[in-house]
Amino acid sequence: FGGVHAVDDVSIDLMPGEVVGILGHNGAGKTVLIKTLSGAIPADSGDILINGEKAEIEEPRDARKYGIETIYQTLALSDNLDAPANLFMGREIMTPFGTLNDSAMESEARKVISRLNPNFKNIKDPVKNMSGGQRQSIAIARAIYFNAKILIMDEPTAALGPHETAMVAELIQQLKNEGIGI
Repeated sequence: FGGVHAVDDVSIDLMPGEVVGILGHNGAGKTVLIKTLSGAIPADSGDILINGEKAEIEEPRDARKYGIETIYQTLALSDNLDAPANLFMGREIMTPFGTLNDSAMESEARKVISRLNPNFKNIKDPVKNMSGGQRQSIAIARAIYFNAKILIMDEPTAALGPHETAMVAELIQQLKNEGIGI
């Protein structure tokens, strides 16, 4: 970024079921590192190794092929849509006739969201009417539904209250116990 090397000489190891935190001052390159690992910013040097083999990650689709899912601080949710629509955005379930299979998406969304948060019942409400914790549950559900092996979370509790922060911590612990590297 101009004369600034945002990510230089970085090495991170992440094992299944392990939670690793990245700390640093504002402008230290944490978000750039996350975007590089998730394919949003291509690396201009160095290697990303997954299971000991070089991974070619040029764009987010490449990262997903390796089981890397990213939850950005902004959560990337559409406020006017409900939880199922947000969970499947860009990866919708279709009927044999080529139309959206809303009932299948709602059913799958209910399964994965209830696994994370059994008290989350209003999944058909627009996301704008949901709490921060519910919104975070949708973002995490989207990642794990598509079989994330590595879950990258950019400041997952930033702007959440104490109760919602505790809920996200519980979700992280649950995913860790399931063998997802975070």
